[in-house]
Parts: sequence; C-alpha cells; structure tokens
Amino acid sequence: MTSERVKKSAIWLILAFALFLRLYYVLNETYEPVEWDQKNYTTMTVQMIEDGVYGYLDTKPNTYVTPGFPMFLYVVFKIFGYSDIMHTHMIVRVIQAFISLGAITFIYLIGKRLFNRPTGWIAALFAAFYGTYVWMASLILTETLFLTCFMGLMYMQVRIIQENKKWDHLIGGLLLGISVLIRPNCIVVAPVPYVFLWFQERRLCLKEISWGVGMFIVAMLPWWIRNYMTFHEVILLSKEGSGNPFLGGTDPYHMGTIDWSKVNYDDQFGEGLRRIKQGLKEDPWLWIRWFTVGKFKDMFIHHIYLGPYPNFMGNIYGVFLKCFHLFLVYAGIFFSMIGMFINKSVRFLAVNFLIMLGVALLFISEARYTIPMMPYLMITTAAVIVWAGQWAARRFAGRRV
Repeated sequence: MTSERVKKSAIWLILAFALFLRLYYVLNETYEPVEWDQKNYTTMTVQMIEDGVYGYLDTKPNTYVTPGFPMFLYVVFKIFGYSDIMHTHMIVRVIQAFISLGAITFIYLIGKRLFNRPTGWIAALFAAFYGTYVWMASLILTETLFLTCFMGLMYMQVRIIQENKKWDHLIGGLLLGISVLIRPNCIVVAPVPYVFLWFQERRLCLKEISWGVGMFIVAMLPWWIRNYMTFHEVILLSKEGSGNPFLGGTDPYHMGTIDWSKVNYDDQFGEGLRRIKQGLKEDPWLWIRWFTVGKFKDMFIHHIYLGPYPNFMGNIYGVFLKCFHLFLVYAGIFFSMIGMFINKSVRFLAVNFLIMLGVALLFISEARYTIPMMPYLMITTAAVIVWAGQWAARRFAGRRV
C-alpha cells in the first residue's frame, strides 16, 4: 500500500472507530422511557402524524421549535412506525450514530483545509471518542443532527474564505438554512466568512452574499410560508422558544432569585430584561461576573454533558473522559486566545467560537450549549500538537546532524 493510500485510509479507520464506540453504547445501554424534551419531541411527532398539527408542548399549532429535528423524526416514524415507541427510538439512535460520522468527517476536512492533514486526523480522533459526542447519539434530541449540519456549514465557510466559488456560497447558504431550522441560534455566524473576505479583498462581495442569502431563503421559505398561513404574521424563526431559557439565565449562580409563581409567562423575555437592568443597578459586579466568567465556568468546567456514559464505560475511562474534556477546554481556549493574533486559520476558529459563546452566555448556563463550540477547540488544539511535533522533529533532526 502506497504512502498516499495510507494517508487517505486513516480517516476511514477513525470513522470506523467512532462508529464502533457509538453503536456499542447505543445497542448495549439500558434505556428508560424518555422524559422532558425527548418525550416532548416524540409526542409532537406523533401528533404531527395523527392530527396534522405542528405544535410543541401544545395540541394547537405554534412556533416553539423550528422544524428541522421534528421533521427528521417525522420521516423516521412514518417509515418504521411508532406502535412500539421504544423500538422506534432505538432506530433513531442507530441512525444518529451514522449521522454523527458526518460531523467527524467535516471536522477532519476543516482541520485539513485550515492547517494540514495530520491536524484533521487528530481533531477527528478527538471528536471520535469525545464522550459527549458518543453519548448524544443516544438522545432523541437535536444535537447529533445539528452538529453534522453545522460542521458542514463551517466547512463551506472555510471554502468561501479560501476559494470564494459560487457553489461554496450556494451550498453554504443552504446549510445555514438547514442548521437554523434545527437550532436557530447558529444564525449569528452567518456573516463571518464575508467579514474575512472583506479583509482579504477589500470589497463587500455583495454578489457572493446574494448567492448565499438566496439559498438560505430557499431553505427557510417553507417554514415562513407555514407560519404566515397559520398565524397571519411574519415569524422568521420562533416566537415562543427563547423567553424561558433567557429568563432562566438571569439567576446569578443559581441562587434561586426568580419567583416563577409571579412570572408573566407571555412575557418571559421582557421579564428577563427587567431583571438584568435591575441587577446591574443593584450589584453590577455580580451580574457582569455571572454573564461572563460565571456562566463560562458553569457550562465548560463545572458541568460536562456526559449523562450516564462514564458509568457505562467504567470508572477509569469515565475519569479519562472528564479529564480529556477539561484538557480540550483549557488548551483550546489558551491556544485560541494567543493564536488568533498570529494565525489567520486560528483567528477564523476563535471568532466563530467567541460568537457562539457570546450567544450562549445570554441564556441559561447549560453544558449542552457547548456541543457546537467544542470542535473549534479540538481543531485548534490538534493544530498546536502538530506544530509542536514538527518543531520537536526539526530540533531532533538538527541535533543528529
């Protein structure tokens, strides 16, 4: 086997390893009936099939959640049935185990394009055994589907910056629309490649922007039409979904300062804004600390989105998974904050990370929100490992001479 064939086959070995970990866990874990959001998505999907009503947590139509993940479940439920819902959930989990390989592939391609092939390998390997990414394949939630689509979007953004071809903008706009239909908060990264293009070419690239915006509209149009025909108003994303997590994020360090019995549930977003204004007047340092360092530590350090996976894999491996997560966080943040001033590729990753982090800090501090941010840290850390290895190899070779 030639050296080039070995290089190309390496990513397939990593993907096979990743699939093994996911299927091993998904097929051997013991599951209880789903609860909370997993149950809500299931109930919603059955309601869509039986009653033709798109409504989350309600028997009437609403826009509480965007339709990306519910429509994925709808297709699976229609094809495989749902009379035995536990069996159907297992089918969803197995499908998601395969879908997750898409995210790992895109992480590899991003690392390869921004830096080099070894960086792509290492970053993909990180994603392959990163505990959160293995466990979330078992969840009837948006995470696996979203991460794959979002990493596809990130890959197209890299291509836009590096090659600026028409198809890159078209596919990027389409992937942005699909990603937004799964998790709307990712829309904030849409301008990033065009800002980088402006710095590169010193022009606004309006023609290229119009290509991306056009395909984004194509992806979003069915949702917009449904909302207008149902509610007779323009609803671009969702109308009810952001208020509760935003208000929940206005309880500094979980001190229980929100009296939910007095909350106007029709204006939770407004109540959250009032709490922030009042908090900044009464104790500005507490609230500034909470909405920056406090929430960051809560999401990335104090809580890790692993569920029962560490217990399933055993105590030693469970400790390793937690230590590995902390290594990625500390190393990734450190190298990103330094490297963004030195290297353009690191700057691209760091800017996207900081934008996604800024949005996450507005809402309730939930470790689940770190999922789309970790690939940036994985790729940056992998790049530094490769750079360090190359530097050490040169030093060693110099000494031998």
